[in-house]
Amino acid sequence: MNALVPQKDLEEIFDQIIREITPQAAGVRLRPDTAEPEGEIYTVYIVFEKGFHTTLSLCAERPLLIRMAQYMMQTEDITRQDMEDVAKEYINVLCGHAASRLFQLTRIPARFSVPAFQPGRYAPEGHRDHIVLSYSGDESEHAQLIHHVPLEDVPDSRA
Repeated sequence: MNALVPQKDLEEIFDQIIREITPQAAGVRLRPDTAEPEGEIYTVYIVFEKGFHTTLSLCAERPLLIRMAQYMMQTEDITRQDMEDVAKEYINVLCGHAASRLFQLTRIPARFSVPAFQPGRYAPEGHRDHIVLSYSGDESEHAQLIHHVPLEDVPDSRA
């Protein structure tokens, strides 16, 4: 994807999408931050299986995911399963918007997997972080939107 869409442009696309969609879909305003999620964190992710062969993940603190679920489900009583289901729907919406924007730029259709959810920070095997966008919610919760690319797609600038 880096060869088709420059990293700076991808960062802008991902940032615009997350900051536009999150207040509408999940009732949370995110602003850029430098802090990483800590404490009890979860990751929800999608693999782009056709078109780009990358992974997009959201790593977030539990309180942020709970608030998103409360907003989307219109109830205070949220189970872990509710939190997981809402997180999966949320990343699905984000990726749908990303796929649409990327198609407008590249004319390459993207297909992505069913979202997955797991405790802790997720890093797909054989991939590395390409773009990491850090945010804080309006109640000081933290999240990161991470674009992972196969190791062979991005030269290691640390070498």
